[in-house]
Amino acid sequence: MEHTIKLFLKLGSEENILDLFENGTIYMNTIEYFRKVEDQELRGDKYEGVSRVINSLPGTFKIPGIDREFNYIKIHLTEAHKEVIGNIYSLYAISSKGFPNPLDFAFDKNNLRFGTHCLVIKDLPLFFKKIEKELKNNNYKFRHGFVDYYNKDEVNRKITLFEKPLEFEYQKEFRFYVEDYGMKPIKIQIGSIEKYAEIFKIEDILEFKLVPNEI
Repeated sequence: MEHTIKLFLKLGSEENILDLFENGTIYMNTIEYFRKVEDQELRGDKYEGVSRVINSLPGTFKIPGIDREFNYIKIHLTEAHKEVIGNIYSLYAISSKGFPNPLDFAFDKNNLRFGTHCLVIKDLPLFFKKIEKELKNNNYKFRHGFVDYYNKDEVNRKITLFEKPLEFEYQKEFRFYVEDYGMKPIKIQIGSIEKYAEIFKIEDILEFKLVPNEI
């Protein structure tokens, strides 16, 4: 299903938001960073890069050499490569996927933990074009799309790099994924975006509402 994106929001410190606004600095951290950082499940997600989630039904098992059956209520397992290759750039998307009726947009207070400032990006085609051009100029393979959210305690299947546990759904993420093998952050610059973006204090977004002529 095709979804329409109305606006992108980028959340962060005043320094980083100004750098994006004035210089177009796009900083893409590694998946390994997001897997290991400890920040009360804000940017950090130990399920980032997981390739499969297994939730078994209740059952029994035997241990070799012991003539006895053991019961278990449920088993929860994850599979992942030792190191997951690639870098991610995340944006908050006000879209028909996250908000079927954009007039119902509401900014979850959990997002306030991302920093002090928010950049509202208005010209999405131009923003996309500039990022894609710079990635191609650097010979990076990449793809982008919405993040889907799943219940990690119920699913029993493969997981893609564009899926995250349901508790992160409030972040309404759209991400760029770069297939890089350097295991280091990537930084590109797309030039000033001042003509098609606007800076706000992050708490001001709590009062942000779309009006009909913005839809």
